[in-house]
Amino acid sequence: MTVRDIRVALVHLGCARNLIDSENILGRLGAEGYALTGEVAGADVAVLNTCSFIGDARDESEGAIQKMLEAKSAGDLRSVIVAGCLPEKFRDDVEAKYPEVDAFLGLSDYSNIARIVEEVLRGRKVREDAGGRAPQGQGEFMRLLQTPRSYAYLRPSHGCDHKCAFCIIPAIRGTQASKPLDVVVNETANLVRQGVREVVLVAEDTTGYGTDFGPEGPRLPELVEAIAGVNDLRWLRVMYAYPNRFPWRLTEVMNAYDNVIPYLDIPTQHISTSVLKRMRRGGTGDSVRGILSRLREEVPGITLRTTVLVGHPGEGEAEFQELCDFLEEFRIDRVGAFAYSPERGTPAGNDVERCSHEEALERQGRLMEIQAKVHAELQAGRVGSECDVLIDGNEGEWALGRTTADAPEVDAVVRVADPEHTWSTGSMLRVRIIGADGYDLEAEALSSA
Repeated sequence: MTVRDIRVALVHLGCARNLIDSENILGRLGAEGYALTGEVAGADVAVLNTCSFIGDARDESEGAIQKMLEAKSAGDLRSVIVAGCLPEKFRDDVEAKYPEVDAFLGLSDYSNIARIVEEVLRGRKVREDAGGRAPQGQGEFMRLLQTPRSYAYLRPSHGCDHKCAFCIIPAIRGTQASKPLDVVVNETANLVRQGVREVVLVAEDTTGYGTDFGPEGPRLPELVEAIAGVNDLRWLRVMYAYPNRFPWRLTEVMNAYDNVIPYLDIPTQHISTSVLKRMRRGGTGDSVRGILSRLREEVPGITLRTTVLVGHPGEGEAEFQELCDFLEEFRIDRVGAFAYSPERGTPAGNDVERCSHEEALERQGRLMEIQAKVHAELQAGRVGSECDVLIDGNEGEWALGRTTADAPEVDAVVRVADPEHTWSTGSMLRVRIIGADGYDLEAEALSSA
């Protein structure tokens, strides 16, 4: 059997940063000639890229491992490789729990993934950290994109220097390690050459970019400015901006370049000062309000997205109500909410001064009901307006796209009537919004943008 006869299936779990890892794995395997498939059924080898950010993510990862091992036991798979965050952080646990797995790989550049596939197909177990070099600071040029060519994610840095009480990401991904500015620019140009219209910057702490370079090194504003200069890049979006020590020159850059869209994802986590202190977020309710207000003042028409965590130790009903009141009052454009779950090895993990998980889930539901009402009113207010839309794909007689106010996968969709399938993935349209269904929008195309 030749390499081209060997079918490798990759199953991806987790966030956009994990997706980049999956694209690196696929790119390495594809470069070596392996036949790639998204279906485990009929594959020779299955590679699972895991997530372990919270307990639910670990449960999902372990459930996927179990299913793959059942397929192997039934003779439908020859080998199973488990990669990513779960074996990086919980290697001893998963090795003991799943001895039938042929290889466990932590986080790396996965430059050795093809050799490891070859090893496991020969019946050899791979237990050492054999995936390749540590990923910190490296360019990522061998990705096989799994997003539509309308957009792609780009990671300017790895790791995080913050020590939030609830979070295990620094223990998984390490400390801040930024890529050289010219490397990120070259990665952007490489994506644009592949037809990508929108680049979405994602990192554990995007606003921490360059802090490891020393006082004279570039920071996020300089990076965004450099990326904006890449020919034919239509949209550049910044996600995961940590609110404290915000690099305020970024607002000048956002206003100066048409392709740096007025959108910012800035996870605040809470508004109660006492809860923020328990979270070790380094800010106060007033500082959060001040940052968000200043962003609205300095970037006209900016869309703000945030995430909040409910049920954290120290959040009683009064603190939760303060958060609800804030969302009703401030009317943030896009909000995601998570229910706290204690994580082993974190400062908050052993803190018993918290509500039950069931109560945290109930609070999450109450909060999202509030935000759903705010979002529906904001969307209804857009009916009759004109805007640009980037098409991500099609569904029946509709072209599905997004405005600058909507990040891929997490925000709203614009449905444009397209019975003749005129608009392909990556098309830019000028549209008029003609309807809102509470979350998504409906539009009619006016012209190509």
